[in-house]
Amino acid sequence: MYDFESFLSCETDDQKLENESVNQSIVENPVTFHCGQCNTVWADSRGVCGEATSVNSLICLEVTQDVTINGEREWSLDGRFGACVYNTLRCSGCVCRMGVVLHSTPQHLSALRNLFLLKKDKMYCYIFSSGQMVKASTLNFGVTPLGEGISELTQLIQEVESNLDNVSAVMDDTRTNDATSSVQ
Repeated sequence: MYDFESFLSCETDDQKLENESVNQSIVENPVTFHCGQCNTVWADSRGVCGEATSVNSLICLEVTQDVTINGEREWSLDGRFGACVYNTLRCSGCVCRMGVVLHSTPQHLSALRNLFLLKKDKMYCYIFSSGQMVKASTLNFGVTPLGEGISELTQLIQEVESNLDNVSAVMDDTRTNDATSSVQ
């Protein structure tokens, strides 16, 4: 049985990002996720779909071939993953345990089924735009709530409609002036 509480922090540099905008632009800028022990690439930002803060894990749709999925399914009766069936994930470079894939879960964990949960304290992130390698635990991979995106989109639509109204008014004035000129 796998003890989820035993994920140990890897020995890594305590470098923190000072620029908050880097945290907010993770989705827009390419990032790769590396093993904190051997630097093997596990995933990239294209496959990230959020963060499970309760288990300090990054949620990914896909991982590289350097992530080994244990063929035997395991189960847990206690802890955060009580009543779950899962496969453990290991780094093919150093064979450290670095996450899980949940298959059968209670309802409160159903959103995490069949996704890769990579332990943030076991990995580094290489941020291409800044050329920095930082601990994943120093970054926020939370997904922006849908309501905020909809509010921004609504505001943008209103601006576009306003601009279209202005263009329509100018075109109407031009047509009126052209019609008046041709009559005279």
